[in-house]
Amino acid sequence: MAKTNIIAGLDVGSGKLTAVAAAHDFETNTLQILAGRSVPCKGVRGGVVSDIRETSAAVTHLLGGIERELGKDIGSLFVGVRGAHLESFCNHGTYNISRMDKEITQADMELAVENAKAMPIKNDNEIVNVITQGFSIDKLRGINNPEGMEGSLLEVDVHITTGSSTHLNNLAKAIQRPGYKIDGTFYGLVPLGDCVLTQEEKEIGAMIIDLGGETMSVGIYMEGILKFSRDIPYGCDLITSDLSRVLHTSRQNAREIKEKYGVAFPTFLDEEGEVPVLSLDGRSSHDIKKSYILDIIQPRVEELFEQIQHCVATSGYKNCPVVGVLTGGGSQMPGMTDQAVNILGLKEVRRGIVQRDLITAGEEFLDPVYSTAMALTVYASEGAGYEDYGRDSYHKGGSVLGKLGRMIKGLDIFGG
Repeated sequence: MAKTNIIAGLDVGSGKLTAVAAAHDFETNTLQILAGRSVPCKGVRGGVVSDIRETSAAVTHLLGGIERELGKDIGSLFVGVRGAHLESFCNHGTYNISRMDKEITQADMELAVENAKAMPIKNDNEIVNVITQGFSIDKLRGINNPEGMEGSLLEVDVHITTGSSTHLNNLAKAIQRPGYKIDGTFYGLVPLGDCVLTQEEKEIGAMIIDLGGETMSVGIYMEGILKFSRDIPYGCDLITSDLSRVLHTSRQNAREIKEKYGVAFPTFLDEEGEVPVLSLDGRSSHDIKKSYILDIIQPRVEELFEQIQHCVATSGYKNCPVVGVLTGGGSQMPGMTDQAVNILGLKEVRRGIVQRDLITAGEEFLDPVYSTAMALTVYASEGAGYEDYGRDSYHKGGSVLGKLGRMIKGLDIFGG
């Protein structure tokens, strides 16, 4: 069957899978989001596959449903991963130009990056992403693209993300089992940051926080590039657990209460009133005040942001972020941005979606839940080809969009 022009981004989240399908719109010169869905998945916890059969079934339901809606097969599939098994760090690489002409080529740049990648990692780990942070020529720093310039010593700083080969392979098997081919695997925070943050925010110092159910991803940008990233192995599902335990109701009812009545900051408690709560067996109900729901939610939200604060404090960039952007399902709760300002000490925090000049999409997709999946499609479609680096991708500096290298096709800690 001929390959279609449909690009799909699959976000492997916390207990759910989210995907969008897109194609290039030549009239607006943007990527048009054609369809999208989010489905629960019992086979995935914290971004890690716990049951291949369950995950494969969810993938079939999700992607098959999108294909039926479009009447077309997916042509290219890009997957965003997350989880505590992912680790990110910075490294430095050098390459001596020994030729007489001293002119730096693309091959020299790639060799410098390869040298930066040559570092010890855990036995079961592999590189997922390598992002260049900047080049130096003969100790002169601040060079974004040294190709065509002359020099004897080429140096590069890179941001590397590694992940467990076992977890990545299990995820690949679960997706490939129904017959889908993976054209690229990314650490989800990388395309998300590039598509949700503005260039000005990345230049002055910005923190992006993806609030998932069982994980929280944190990234810090300075001088236009990603300097630090980390996945924290717990998230907003702890709020659901608290509500379920304290209110003596099922997790499903607790989730509905959280989504309908939950607020994270007192000023968002619009009016006092009572909310019906079903008992665990569903046979009876009792009423509670809305302020009582706030009393349950607020301490947990504060604790989650305190964990993010601790993560940033140990990053080496504690005083660098000026603004913050929240995304992911957890960012939808009213008052989350206010809590982030108070606890993280940022000047301004907003809720983020993929920038409108990058996509054409219906209002239903302008939701933080779809942000990572949409960012994956934009990130992949803007790349001018990919380098064969195994499962990892190589980004040649500056903004990711339009400047990607080539990437291979192949592939309760709180008592809640």
